[in-house]
This record gives sequence, C-alpha cells and structure tokens, in this order.
Amino acid sequence: MWEKPAALIVSLFLVIKHASSAEKGIVNGEEFAILCEFVSFTEGINEALERMKGEMEAEATSLQEKVKGILFGTGVTDINKMTWEAHRELDCGQDSGNERTRGGEALIKDIICLCERNENQQRENLCYGENKKQYQSTGWKYSKSHEKLWKDLETKCKVGHRKRLPADGEFQGKKRQLKTRVKKRTDNKQTYYTYGGHTSSGLQTCRGTPTQSDGICVLYPRGSDGDNASGIKWLGDLEDLVKKVEKMNKDESTGGNTKPSTIGKPSMEQKPKSNTKPSTEGGSPTERSDEPRENRSPNAQTTTSPEKDATTARPPEEQKSSSKIILQFLWIFLFWLFV
Repeated sequence: MWEKPAALIVSLFLVIKHASSAEKGIVNGEEFAILCEFVSFTEGINEALERMKGEMEAEATSLQEKVKGILFGTGVTDINKMTWEAHRELDCGQDSGNERTRGGEALIKDIICLCERNENQQRENLCYGENKKQYQSTGWKYSKSHEKLWKDLETKCKVGHRKRLPADGEFQGKKRQLKTRVKKRTDNKQTYYTYGGHTSSGLQTCRGTPTQSDGICVLYPRGSDGDNASGIKWLGDLEDLVKKVEKMNKDESTGGNTKPSTIGKPSMEQKPKSNTKPSTEGGSPTERSDEPRENRSPNAQTTTSPEKDATTARPPEEQKSSSKIILQFLWIFLFWLFV
C-alpha cells in the first residue's frame, strides 16, 4: 500500500536534487547523484542479506560477495584492492584509435571516472557543489588518490540505514533515470555510449580535459539489443541480485515450507507436532486412534492431516508461542510503517 507513495517521494527528491545540480552548473552532478542512488540501493541489499543469515547463511554470504563485485569489480572486495590502468582513458574509455573501456565493470570505478579531476583541471563544481578538492597528484595508475576521493564521495552517497528491503520496482525506476543520461555521439561512428561530460552529446574520449571530443566521463559498451544500458555489467548483475534477494525474503517470510535447502540441511525446522509425530519403529501407526487412514505413510503425516485437528489438538504452550510470534510481527510491521 505504501510502495507507490514512497516511490513518488523518492522520485520527487531526485528531481529536485538533479534540478538543483543543473542550476548551479555542476558538471556530472546529475550523473553522480544517480550512481549514488545505486550505491545506497546496493548497500541496502547487503544489509538485508546480513539480516537473512540466520537460516540462509551460506546463500546470503555468497550473494554478499556479488554485492562487492558490483561495487568494486568481479573478485574484488574493497577499493584498495582495485586495479587501475596507466592512463585515465584506458579505464574510463576512448572511442577512437585503440577503442577500449572498462566502464560498467564496477560501480565505484564509474563514479571515480566522473568525479576525479586532472592535475591541471581547475573546474570547481564537479559532481557536487563547492567541490574544489584535488586528489590526483601521482598519476592515474596509483590508487591512493582514488581511495581518498571515494572516502569523500561515499559520505555524499550514503543516506542512512534502510528499514525496508530494496525492491525490483525501485530498481527499475533508478535504471530508467540512468538511461536518460546515457548519450550518443552525433557522428554515428561510436562503439560506446557516453555517461557524463560537459556536452549534450557523446564524446570520443574520457581523458578528463573538456574539449569538443574529450571530457570527464565514462564510456559504456553498446548492447546488441539497442538498450543503451545493457552493456553496463554491474547494472545487469544488480538486477539479477535484486530478484534473488526478493525471492529469498519471500521464502523466509513463509517459514521455509516451500524452499529447498541450500545449506545442506532441511529448510523447514519446525518440530513435528505431538499429535502427528510418526513412529520410528518399523513404520507402525501413531498412537492416535482417530487419525485419518490416508496418513498411514510416516512421511506424509505432517502434511496431510486436516488443519482443524492439528490446530485444536495443539498444546497450550504452542498456541501461546504462535500468538507471541504474531504480536512480534505486528510490532515490527508498525515500527517499519511509522519510524
């Protein structure tokens, strides 16, 4: 019920934020704000996976590795483990001569390409207002300047602890916004699309020096299906991850009755009820004399006995426990709704 109003509020916030960036003449302000939203969204997934580690620890831990891959690159766990090419355009992209780009491999690398100025580049408003900081002094290849820059940018991206699970609908809204900022070149000879830069059309190189063909930007590979965002690897990985986490959360909320185990043990851990517990001695019937005949198979007794009998014959202790669980769920729901 609250998803649509929440989505409208977020969209309104982004529109105001982006309009403010444009008014102040901030280069790459809108592009940076959009990628920041993806950073916050990805961190929210990581927090959700951390909360799921109770009964799904192995699967949640595995997916947290994918979160790191989205942020820092496949197999990379932190920014200080990232590798950088000798020259900026070899990472951020060049669409002429020796065409190449690493754009789209890692979300954080794309942000660095948008927000790190060259040694001789004096533009003040880059990515956010009053940004006058200069970190690059030893060349693009050395990671220390990138690490310092990201430490500063990270504080601009994080908006606090998320109290709800990131959803696919929210992701699709962010993806649509990203696609509106991906640009084509006017000469139709491009191999890549351009994200960022000081012009309204695509650029040939992202060396970081604003000219008619060069700028502070990142180039993304063109997808074969005409989708201008389909070549962004981290975006596709994030879309797959959102769907997996949503399914995990749904399976967890249903008590593990339908989800097969992924960690080497049964996913349904409820104890058999005392009135339907099968005998372990030679497959003999249980002690109940009024049990339905179709429950003669020990393996089917916990699933085929009528729900009415299982409920009315349940011990008072179990009924109290169920009431407590329902009350706890209501308290958590109200907390998420109003906090």
